[in-house]
Amino acid sequence: MVDSSFDYHAALSACAQGDPAALQRLYAQEAPRMLALANIMLGDQAAAQNAVHDAFVLVWKNAGSYDSRTGSARAWIYSIMRYRTLSMLRRSPAPAASAPVTPSVLPAHEDGAAGVAAALQQQPDGSRKPVLMAFYNGMNYSDIAARLGCSVAELRNRVRSCLRALRECEPA
Repeated sequence: MVDSSFDYHAALSACAQGDPAALQRLYAQEAPRMLALANIMLGDQAAAQNAVHDAFVLVWKNAGSYDSRTGSARAWIYSIMRYRTLSMLRRSPAPAASAPVTPSVLPAHEDGAAGVAAALQQQPDGSRKPVLMAFYNGMNYSDIAARLGCSVAELRNRVRSCLRALRECEPA
């Protein structure tokens, strides 16, 4: 469960000022969940640990560039980890025969994101699965369409429908 009293913005600000204790607090707060997500995305514990380590190094180095107008501090941290993980996937892609890993149950989220996760779970498998494949596996439309045995145009329609439904449940 996410500690709702943890101040991510303050932790990033302190990291930007060079406070290693702030990075330690941030790591203690988020590393277990980030490791779980990276493990889902990569399917390899050691690679997931490397991704989380690299993400925290990047958080430390770039904390001063965080801008609260672009989103929450927690989302910024996770985006760094996700992009790092996707970069790792692209450098050493899984064998073509292996199925992409997508979770059947989505990880817990903070605030309004729980509503989005619930709405995603409500979507038909044909719409939900491509969204998860893109997010967790960094796959593009062509790759997903080939895996699911449908046309790219049909896939785009499925994804658009799912994203439209998710937008409707976003908090105002």
